[in-house]
Amino acid sequence: MQIAHGDRDAFRILYGAYFSKVQQYVALFEPSRISQDELTQDVFVRVWEKRARLAGVESFKGYLFLVTRNVVFNFIRALKVRQRVQQLDDSVQVASNELEHELLFKQYYRIAIEAMDKLPPGRRKILKMSIDDGFSLDEIAGELNITRAGVKKQLYAATAFVRQYLKDHGEITLLLFVFLSLFEL
Repeated sequence: MQIAHGDRDAFRILYGAYFSKVQQYVALFEPSRISQDELTQDVFVRVWEKRARLAGVESFKGYLFLVTRNVVFNFIRALKVRQRVQQLDDSVQVASNELEHELLFKQYYRIAIEAMDKLPPGRRKILKMSIDDGFSLDEIAGELNITRAGVKKQLYAATAFVRQYLKDHGEITLLLFVFLSLFEL
């Protein structure tokens, strides 16, 4: 085979004769036209780089098929590796964000507990019954023998105090606003 000896004209003829067939095969595995062109070019670059081997090849079509298959499989393998690396990067980022959010949440919780400890005992009890026990206004009123309006007033005052305390003592972040929403009525 003349290509094995570096004949560029023979290579151009071979390139013209087989380009569309190689590209059709590549298209079975890669839908992107840009990638198809690049992979097809890679096939012919490999054939040229390994042209010395062509002297011992009995079937050029079979050889070309093997080179094309290897180029495509290497492309797919590399693509999978890139996707896996991206997934790992994403999961590390998510884990890092989750840890940061958990630490901030714990900090806000600690600040909220400090604020609740500063409330008058009756107001603190109403707030804890509402948050910790999930009691409704009517249930708290019945339990403490006070009016529903009295419970509502004390609960609003308690949550307003805790929210303000969190704003004054916590770093302003999106998570703080989410945490503050826990103290909305």
